[in-house]
Parts: sequence; structure tokens; C-alpha cells
Amino acid sequence: MSDLSFHIRSHLPECEGEELEHRIALLKARDYAAWLRTRVSSQVALAHAADAHEMASAYLYADVLPDILKVAVGYCRNLVHAAFLADHLLEGGDA
Repeated sequence: MSDLSFHIRSHLPECEGEELEHRIALLKARDYAAWLRTRVSSQVALAHAADAHEMASAYLYADVLPDILKVAVGYCRNLVHAAFLADHLLEGGDA
């Protein structure tokens, strides 16, 4: 397991398996969304990155089932991807 498991287990010591994998993915999505927020120029891209960051933060340590975490991961990844694409499409000038 990655070194990021330490961050999850510091809040949820019993977290293992699929649940841990989803939470690590949310941590990565949150961190990437935060990074992306400082690098996009389009307002649409910024909104997508901010939404991904907020959603990942909301579910990262939430008391929910692994299936819900899986959906949250997919949602956050798609928002990050949308932010990246929007920024390339709009190149600083929203259409």
C-alpha cells in the first residue's frame, strides 16, 4: 500500500482493503484538485476544480460505505478531468 495510507490511518486506524484504496484515491484527487486550482485560468475550470476539492474533502474521512466512497472517487476524478479539459478549451477566456 502507498505511503498515503498513513494519512488515512491517522484518522481511521482500522481502515483496510477496498475502503482504504478509495480513501487514498480521494486524498489524491483532493490534492490534485487543490494543485489544479492554482494553475487554471478559466472560471469554468476553476469551479470544477473547487467542486472536486470540496467533494473529496467531504468524503475523505466520512463514515460511509465503500460503495459510496467509490462513487465519490469517480465523481471527483471526473470533475478534475473536466477542469483540465475546460481550461484547455477555454484558454483563459470563458466561451
